[in-house]
Amino acid sequence: MKITKRAVFAATAALSLLVTPTVAMGDTADEVTLDLYNLTDVHGHIEKKLDKKGKVKEAGLAAMGCYLKEARATNPNSSFTLLGDNIGASPYTSGSLDDNPTIAALNKLSPLASTVGNHEFDLGVEVFKNRIDGANGFTKVEFPYLGANVEGLEDKYMGDYVVWESASGVKVAFIGAIAEDVPYKLSPGAVAGLTFTDPHAKIAELAKKIKDEGEADVVIAMFDDDAQNNYPLMPEHVDGLMGGDTHVPYQFSWVDTNAGHKISAISSGSYTDNLANLRITYDKNTGKVTKSEAILIPAAEVAQCGEDEDIKAIVDKAVADSEVAGEKVISTGLKPFYRGVFENDKGEITPGSNRGIESTLGNMAADAMKATIKTDEGEPVDIGIINAGGLRTDLLPNEQGEVTYAQTFAVMPFSNQLGYVTITGADFKEALEQQWKTNLSSQNSRPLLKLGISSNVSYTYDPSLPFGERITSVFVDGAPLDLEKNYTIGSVTFLLAGGDSFPALTAGGDYKITDELDRERFNDYLRDNHGLEPTGVKHAIGVTLPEGALENGSVAEVKLRGLSFSEPAFQTENVTVTLGDEGATAAVDNSLVDPNASNENAIITADGAGQATVLVPVNADCTGNAGNVIALPLTVDTDFARVVTEDQGLSVSVQCPAEETPAPPAPSQPTEKPAKPADPAQPGGDKLAVTGADVTNALLVAATMLLLGGGLVASVRYRMR
Repeated sequence: MKITKRAVFAATAALSLLVTPTVAMGDTADEVTLDLYNLTDVHGHIEKKLDKKGKVKEAGLAAMGCYLKEARATNPNSSFTLLGDNIGASPYTSGSLDDNPTIAALNKLSPLASTVGNHEFDLGVEVFKNRIDGANGFTKVEFPYLGANVEGLEDKYMGDYVVWESASGVKVAFIGAIAEDVPYKLSPGAVAGLTFTDPHAKIAELAKKIKDEGEADVVIAMFDDDAQNNYPLMPEHVDGLMGGDTHVPYQFSWVDTNAGHKISAISSGSYTDNLANLRITYDKNTGKVTKSEAILIPAAEVAQCGEDEDIKAIVDKAVADSEVAGEKVISTGLKPFYRGVFENDKGEITPGSNRGIESTLGNMAADAMKATIKTDEGEPVDIGIINAGGLRTDLLPNEQGEVTYAQTFAVMPFSNQLGYVTITGADFKEALEQQWKTNLSSQNSRPLLKLGISSNVSYTYDPSLPFGERITSVFVDGAPLDLEKNYTIGSVTFLLAGGDSFPALTAGGDYKITDELDRERFNDYLRDNHGLEPTGVKHAIGVTLPEGALENGSVAEVKLRGLSFSEPAFQTENVTVTLGDEGATAAVDNSLVDPNASNENAIITADGAGQATVLVPVNADCTGNAGNVIALPLTVDTDFARVVTEDQGLSVSVQCPAEETPAPPAPSQPTEKPAKPADPAQPGGDKLAVTGADVTNALLVAATMLLLGGGLVASVRYRMR
């Protein structure tokens, strides 16, 4: 089939369904139910995987093949598409074999088409072309790739949309598009010669054309970007949205768009954790979609079908071809290290999907960078960093604490080169500011991309401050960051070249390559550090302090975030804030649910896990400072450590009174007991009580004075009772 850039891919029911009935079971002659199945972000996860309790968490492609075959038989008006990132950042079984097993298995699923994802270009445009052509050792891709807003590729490598005619005769157009941020997610030069234009404008243009010219009855946008952010933006001629990229499963059924019509939107999540189904009900009489529904089919349910034998054979061969080298033990005695997780409002956890949170794995990987990357002079770099997206799975040793080469490959599958840059402290501070992202969907798809940073670095930030002004202190090796001093920063060359929108890292010029690969040095670090285990000490803490000077004797409201990691073992339950000599403790909110997870108002996905508001007494010593403003230094302690020290320079301003309050006079006889309160039984006066000792003393004094001839002038002192 010839693919033309502006033409339609014609996919027949016989090709995609392998069945011939013309009316789906349960349909009427006028109303048709279309089951539009979809997978996104497979990333080479071809095998079935179980969790620790034995539940299927990834169905694997053989089970997907079985399920889709039965689904097509049940409803002939069923299609299957892919939504990009089918390969790249893959686990060892597929990644060690150039992802050829993944392409071979996906071919067997007979997808109508796939949207192109940024990871399709991980190895550059030429390798992408080789996959399409089946050249230079790469398995041939037997389905078309779509990217309507991608310019610069020949027609045979990239299409705009396909039109599928279902068994009922209803035609569905699938428009493929990708967010504009692809160049920011890849190593510079990976997509040289390609241009990524406005996807929303292109989708709107093509959807209108398709409907106006009668090419299809239903239009589906297959948009490789966050489904939650984009379903409200779908234009009037789009009837449904399939999203992806963020690895978060979404399902929005019959929701309102900004254009004033209703659609459904879905994303399967990642790997093979769910199979997505966008169920469309189409009325032939009115020529309209009357309703739709987003359905997620969990991996465990998919796996109940069994496995497609042809696909299973591909997977089994890949496992056999890769397992010998993969079984080599790299390190022992390790504890688990995790990436950040995302939790939705249903309590469902998605491992690794939160790239905006500090993680124990990110910190450890950054420590590995610092320990293993050397400058041209043979010195270790000053700071190690790693991008969260460079870590593709958690590092989970077996019960003996062993991790294998296959596991570390899965953690760092890109085989990135290592290097370093030399930049000023001011540039490094600016790089920390650039963790927060704006222009979401045009340059970035996440509100924050957290850098893993070596443990010799700590910093504070204030999320209430404007973009670019949030870093409030940085410490390196126990000393304040010197903005004018040069520091060497070691990492993968993808990040050092400004990848993931960190241009500050390029301020010192080109990076220097050390001719080493990330995974190999990571393995060296693990070999040299048997028994590694994470700590609950956060490197970055969010602190928002009261504005202006507070009245002495008042209370300061200190707002904190970023106190906890997302893994339960390292979530602090309490936090103590001290201002000068006064402190207060508060419970920490460790909820991971964030209604704004994918926009610029995010908290949890902007390193905000572990939140607390602490009310601290303001009690400054204003002696000698009448009318002046003085600073009370701040410290913060979690259950694990002091995470903000006095040295970091955060403080609350206190306004001392204009006049010093005079101290009460010292008592003339400090050893004497104070008077007791008046007896309420004696109104109008005090009750006097005279002891026998008092009388005796008085008589002795009087007698003595009489004997001395001085007269009776002594007085008797009574004590208040």
